[in-house]
Amino acid sequence: MIIHVARVVLILLEVLVLFNLLIVVHELGHFLAARWRGLYIERFGVWFGKPLWKKTINGVQYSLGSLPFGGFVALPQLAPMDIIEGKADVDRAKLAPISALDKIIVAFAGPLFSFGLAVLFAIIIFAIGRPVSESEATTTIGYVMADSPAARAGLKPGDKILAVDGRHVSRFGGMGADSISWRIVSSEGSTIPITIARDLDGKTETRTVEAKPIVPQTKPWMRKGFREIGIVPAETPVIAKVELGSPAAKVGLRPNDKIVAINGQPLYEILGIADYIREHPNEPLTLTIERDGKKLPAPFEPPNPKIDDVYKDSPAARAGLKTGDVVLAVDGQPAKSTLAISDYIKKHAGQPITMSIVRDGAKRDLKVTPEIPQGDTVARIGIVWGEDLGITLDQYGNMMVKHPPPLEQIRASMLSIFSTVGAIASSKSDVRLQHMSGPIMMLQVYYKMLSSKEGWRMALWFSVVLNVNLALINLLPIPVLDGGHILLALIEAVRRRPVNMRVLEVVQTACAVLIIGFMIYIAFFDVQDLFGFRRDTPKFLPKAPPTKSAQQ
Repeated sequence: MIIHVARVVLILLEVLVLFNLLIVVHELGHFLAARWRGLYIERFGVWFGKPLWKKTINGVQYSLGSLPFGGFVALPQLAPMDIIEGKADVDRAKLAPISALDKIIVAFAGPLFSFGLAVLFAIIIFAIGRPVSESEATTTIGYVMADSPAARAGLKPGDKILAVDGRHVSRFGGMGADSISWRIVSSEGSTIPITIARDLDGKTETRTVEAKPIVPQTKPWMRKGFREIGIVPAETPVIAKVELGSPAAKVGLRPNDKIVAINGQPLYEILGIADYIREHPNEPLTLTIERDGKKLPAPFEPPNPKIDDVYKDSPAARAGLKTGDVVLAVDGQPAKSTLAISDYIKKHAGQPITMSIVRDGAKRDLKVTPEIPQGDTVARIGIVWGEDLGITLDQYGNMMVKHPPPLEQIRASMLSIFSTVGAIASSKSDVRLQHMSGPIMMLQVYYKMLSSKEGWRMALWFSVVLNVNLALINLLPIPVLDGGHILLALIEAVRRRPVNMRVLEVVQTACAVLIIGFMIYIAFFDVQDLFGFRRDTPKFLPKAPPTKSAQQ
């Protein structure tokens, strides 16, 4: 317990160090440029809030704040930033005027330093390599959701996707134009053409199908869903842990084993096991395991499904089903596949079914009547199935290490933000401003990355993306941002006189309020994602218990 707490604290410290480094380096660029150009520097602070330490050196007050979220440099000769940095201690009117060129140089130095830090991290990643998961790099479909747009279009596990929406793709994950996920999310038509290559009897056949995407419904206070067609990337299941006494342990499965096939058929994703059991309920199963470069057969007997949770007021709760019950049969048919049971339930809305279970060693039969929950379209009984194979998979699966050249990393980072802005600006796209991420989400991503075995390499790669984004976003010609300072300096150069100070104060304050409001707006959605508020449980109408006469 103590070791776990210490590890969490260490990871949090690593997250804060990396996150603050990005901001402080950016502000350091402004600071050094201001020193070079002879501007008056009032304060240079690392972190915000009440100072834990401060000292004035050569007329500049240096401070360490109590809130570990970035830093700032106060330059009164630039456009006023009182709402963010606090009111200046000097009368701006008494300070010597500075040229428009000096203002441009100082404003541009922040993004330049951010870009320079991105290049430095990119060089490091080129040297040590970036871990890439199989699911991100592949273009092969691993699983197709039942009754999904992809299933209706005829897509199958093992299909290799060549193009989406008329654009060539080379990977499944990411946000670039060559990403399958991003091409689907940012598509604008009512259907999405998908070109695939499929192996048939030793020959490769190329075809194009049309998938009609769906957008999952969300609550009004949640982020709107993205377009999806119901496919999952291929990812070889790699075992991280085997539970003692589980079906997996009984057949000799071990950590680091790879499950590559089931009854001789390639397994592209772990969900394929449940599909195969549903489609071949009475067929003996043999898994093919890859261990130390060798393929080994592993006869496997799937266990009976186990109930992990029962929803309140659900048909299952009213019937007396409980957490921990093991389902032996449904209407007399042996229960081996949770998918098969779910399919059977969906087809029997309003019709009583008999579930044979084992509880505390005793067998019993319970009658359950599936119902369609409020706001749903399919029948359910209100249970959650437990994990029944007895294995925990490595969340990153097969990892490969790539050494992308620095320029390629910078280019990919720039294209990702251009693609995002383009999608947001398009009236036909489902991508909106609310889908952007703020500091909370960035910190969460850092925490997840640093918690993994390849944490620092993944975090450094992510820092390349963040620094490029920080540089580009700050160059937008919006007052308060560095690009706004540059724009005001250019206006000053054209007019040959500074913009009126009172006008500057009003414009800067208004834009600062809008930006702060936008950050709060994004944080509202980020907090929901952080704490998992998205989970939506089926809602069943409560019913009165049966009368005594009805129970007899």
